[in-house]
Amino acid sequence: MADIEASSGWEDTSAPAILGSFGNLFDYGYETADPYAGGSSLFMIEDPVSGTPQGYVAWVTGLSEGDTVTATMWMKGASNGVDNDGKGRLWGHYSDNEDITTYLGSASGSPDYAGEGGIWTQASHTWTIAEGQTALVIEARMYSYGSNNIVLGDDLTVSTNNDGAMITLAGVVPAPGAIALLGVAGLASRRRRG
Repeated sequence: MADIEASSGWEDTSAPAILGSFGNLFDYGYETADPYAGGSSLFMIEDPVSGTPQGYVAWVTGLSEGDTVTATMWMKGASNGVDNDGKGRLWGHYSDNEDITTYLGSASGSPDYAGEGGIWTQASHTWTIAEGQTALVIEARMYSYGSNNIVLGDDLTVSTNNDGAMITLAGVVPAPGAIALLGVAGLASRRRRG
């Protein structure tokens, strides 16, 4: 099987900025003031600061046990020089092949953080799909401290070695079939910041 790959730079502001979320994700959308590349990036704001909020940035369906999925994404946390720096990392969980809102267990993720010090750095992780699982939701997780409660994301690339799989990304207008599967969770693009 040949690898398939898809990318998003959050440039199409008519597209959903995220595909879903969990936790205290107060706001999210398109940030135009400080993108990593191009004219805009994803922003996520945590409020109140508690737990580990996450925005769903990719959904890979049609997978089988032993398939691999790799994601890379540039991230930047807030840094005010007083509170601990905000940061992010890539994580994942399994869902039903037909419904991104289902939760079928953690797929774990990267032990490494990205975006500390208010600097764009790249996060990456490769998942190996577990027995009985067919769909992976890739999360951009944020870790906030005090007023450093914003994380930016940009230039997401997702690939899999299963050429029969389908990759749906945030920041890109989904195919008509994917819109039906995403349901209400994938319809809001939220506002632009600049």
